[in-house]
Amino acid sequence: MPSGGAPIIRYLTSLRFFVACLLLVEAISGVHAENVSSHPDKPNILLLLADDQGWGDMGCAGHPVLKTPGLDKLASEGCRLTTFYTSAPVCSPSRAGILTGRDQNRFGMKHIINDGEDKSIPVFHHVPVNEPTIPRLLKSVGYKTAHIGKWHLSFSGRKDEPTPHDYGFDHYLLLAAGRHTSYKDSKWQRDGERIQTEGRWTAEVYVDEAIDFIESCTDAPFFVNLWSFAPHIAVECADKYKEMYPGRTEQEQTYFGCITQMDEQYGRLLDYLDEKGLADNTIVVFTSDNGCTSPILPWVESARGYAGPFRGSKHNIHEAGIRVPALVRWPGVTQPGSVSNEIASTLDLLPTLCSAAGVDLPDEWDFDGGLLNPAFENRPIDRPHPVYIQYELGRMLLDRGEIFTSPPLALRKNYWKLFCDTDFKNLELYNMDTDPGEKWNMADIHPDIAQDLLNDLEEIYPIINGPYSKTAETKNPNF
Repeated sequence: MPSGGAPIIRYLTSLRFFVACLLLVEAISGVHAENVSSHPDKPNILLLLADDQGWGDMGCAGHPVLKTPGLDKLASEGCRLTTFYTSAPVCSPSRAGILTGRDQNRFGMKHIINDGEDKSIPVFHHVPVNEPTIPRLLKSVGYKTAHIGKWHLSFSGRKDEPTPHDYGFDHYLLLAAGRHTSYKDSKWQRDGERIQTEGRWTAEVYVDEAIDFIESCTDAPFFVNLWSFAPHIAVECADKYKEMYPGRTEQEQTYFGCITQMDEQYGRLLDYLDEKGLADNTIVVFTSDNGCTSPILPWVESARGYAGPFRGSKHNIHEAGIRVPALVRWPGVTQPGSVSNEIASTLDLLPTLCSAAGVDLPDEWDFDGGLLNPAFENRPIDRPHPVYIQYELGRMLLDRGEIFTSPPLALRKNYWKLFCDTDFKNLELYNMDTDPGEKWNMADIHPDIAQDLLNDLEEIYPIINGPYSKTAETKNPNF
């Protein structure tokens, strides 16, 4: 401490100024803390869903070229699930499964929503509005809920069609592209109002909307359901992201750049959670609606997805069509940088997130998933039945130019996977531990194992395809 009168006075004056600054900073920090959602008894939830992103389309999954620092950081802070299945190999039904926690065939959803324009697939206007949904269940215990991005579960905006509000979302911003992609200068529906974001990339708009919504959640925990269109064909990205992949083909630069551009925005959103002090009380899930599109289809230009060692692609239920990337960061539950090889499914998300939020599942509905928690420790999930996949339109799509197809039914149990037709014939049995590419049919070599899985299939099929699957209200009489 300095000696002498004047220096002491200057010192004390400076000290008082310094303390005042500290108090001001603390006060400002307190204001920020009150302006964002922090409810320790109920975690915030952020669900990020990609569109047609392949199992291996992340740096943390071993992709030799693709740059995904945002997702890689998420993986380093949470758990990567390597055996994670979606309930269908195409978007509408798989998204319906995510939202309801129920196999979409329970309410008769075989393919994408269709207003009748496509005569080759069933008419299906919307997911039944009475179905249980993640946002509706979370709202019952005080959550504020938002859906941002792709929808494809109803013809929202058309006469008498349900909107995300009808499924439990307080707020929505839908990319008004229908079944088609839009990456820039896009048209949207925001809570019923039509808007356009000229000169802006959708990846940025998604995250801006998510941040604005989170900022509004001052008195409740939030659930943000962010469903990106990336990297669905026709793929686009800004030139600077293409330039990150010199020496690659134009198609590769576009596809890789599209994922990297979206990843950068995921990273921005995750950074925001860190800056606001929300990360420690927010569950973050990343996955994809189905596997990647085959690059050799006649109408495909820029699909360059990587499915690892797996067979098939989008539109069939071989592994590449239904085995998808999955990351979960759940502070206090998942271990940083952990990897789980346990069988898990998008149908496990609803029961898991509801359990985390303290929501009891309604007894009047049958759900098809279990809690993910054991899988984070590489223990089996206790589920109502083995992972069951039903997609009956794969062979029909051959007439439209598809190259790959698969049987309509599959069951995954332990390290075995069984395929069969809907009459439970033409069995194919694969050991997924030694044959992840599904090359060697073992049904004749292990008939006892094939029969065990077939027994499960024969028991599950009539439950999933019960009377309600034919009577559920999925059509709009005013179309």
